[in-house]
Amino acid sequence: MTIVVKNPLPRLTRRRFLMIVLVIVIVLAAGVPVTSYWALQRNDMHIRWDLQATYAEEFWSHADDAAGLLSGIVAHWSNVTEIFVSNELAYADWQLNSISHLDTSHANQLFRISYAIESLRTQDYIHNMNSSQRMNLATQLYSIRMKVRNAYTNYLNYTSSGTAAGPPFWYSGPSPPDERLLQDAVNIALGFQRP
Repeated sequence: MTIVVKNPLPRLTRRRFLMIVLVIVIVLAAGVPVTSYWALQRNDMHIRWDLQATYAEEFWSHADDAAGLLSGIVAHWSNVTEIFVSNELAYADWQLNSISHLDTSHANQLFRISYAIESLRTQDYIHNMNSSQRMNLATQLYSIRMKVRNAYTNYLNYTSSGTAAGPPFWYSGPSPPDERLLQDAVNIALGFQRP
């Protein structure tokens, strides 16, 4: 005895097959460009974050050198160290400007810090300071360098990678900069003591 079981699925006709293929093509045609655009945009964002972190590290280094020279820890204060301080401040300023080109939404805050650092570079400003004023300025520079660096590298605390690799592709935590730290750096920069 043979048992015949009727197919519960309707027959796949040519018309139904073409409709299924058409739906798949439409989904792929719309989905692939959107997914590609999202992936490229996300990759560009992470590269920008990595560059900002790199420039913030370089700013930290130059501001640290300038603060060390100002405080007299690195070398005895002289006309030569005064020139080195001016050069290091110029390099630090250049790094801030590089960050501002990448982070246009915070360019105003970065320009305020940059302007304050540029005002330090005038020859008579640092030249006319006594040792306690230079020490106070060095302390302020130490604070600014840490605030700017941490503002642009704090997101790395939420990832497993360092500044050389940037965050993982799927990272969706807080994005740089840390607004509070950047504003603290602006407040310190605007409060530079004028001799």
